[in-house]
Amino acid sequence: MKVFQIKTSRFILTKMTSADSDKYYRLSDNDKVMKFVTGAALSREESDKMLGQILRENGTNDYFGRYLVEDIKTGALVGAAKLESYGTEVEIGYRIMEEYWGKGVATSIAKSLIRFSIKTFDPTAVIAFVNIHNTASIRVLEKAGMKNIESIEDIDEEKFKFSYSHKTNSIMKKALYIILGLIGIFLIAAFIMPKDYAVEREIVINKPKAEVFEYLKSLRNQDNWSVWMKMDPHIKKSYKGTDGTIGFTSMWEGNDDVGKGEQEIKKISEGERIDTELRFIKPFESNNDAYMITESAGENQTKVKWGFSGKMPYPMNAMLPFMGMEKSVGSDFANGLKNLKEILEK
Repeated sequence: MKVFQIKTSRFILTKMTSADSDKYYRLSDNDKVMKFVTGAALSREESDKMLGQILRENGTNDYFGRYLVEDIKTGALVGAAKLESYGTEVEIGYRIMEEYWGKGVATSIAKSLIRFSIKTFDPTAVIAFVNIHNTASIRVLEKAGMKNIESIEDIDEEKFKFSYSHKTNSIMKKALYIILGLIGIFLIAAFIMPKDYAVEREIVINKPKAEVFEYLKSLRNQDNWSVWMKMDPHIKKSYKGTDGTIGFTSMWEGNDDVGKGEQEIKKISEGERIDTELRFIKPFESNNDAYMITESAGENQTKVKWGFSGKMPYPMNAMLPFMGMEKSVGSDFANGLKNLKEILEK
């Protein structure tokens, strides 16, 4: 007669025979182990009777049936397991000796039964039934990758049906690989792409350079022509320091379009250039260097250049091409300069 065995790296599962009555009784003579099986430990007579019923159902020509689980190195009795045909599905089950609880043994056995079932029977799913109050076994099945798919009212108990579909999991794995691949591409692109960005716009104003520069030097005046100040009529403004000098800081807090931040004068090249630092606080934190340059463009004409630059940290710099910063911020700069031109040329 063929001896049906399932071997793992840690355990050997051998299909039960009549010679296993002593081992089966050792497993059944424990109230805790039998709590969700029969409700209490079995007597020797009850244990032998249950084993006899198992052997009649076991059959001899396939892997379906009940197994004893033993340590592959020491031969110590670890528990019992089962494989049952359930339509197009395969049902697994296990019972573990109390001294092996909490050591990952049940999870290891459940995973081994799932792998063996998929490889040997190719079922639509591998399933297991567990009493709704058996929290330890529920955790085991979850760790083994099974999902609770329904609650079943049986004659004498309420139980959950857990399922593991290798076909579904295969799709999920493929989806995961695709996602990981896309993340990899994103990270590689971010590594290659530049982190620096800059935007600049210019306009010619029909006013003398000295007059234009004096107006630009005041950050308070910027409130008159910047398009961002018009995005929130209730924006809160505050200032620190002496306007038109190094260290003067203009602070704002407004709606979602404007956010919260501050701008500080960092350097002034008299008649030529004003450098400021833009510190955005909300909706996201970032620091940018901004500048305004005045150049003579003819008699009583001044070319004004307004720009800013910054760095996008890795890996978010990969989003730079999609942010449209050149277009969106450039448009705001251009419109702001148009407002400045209208104010100064009145």
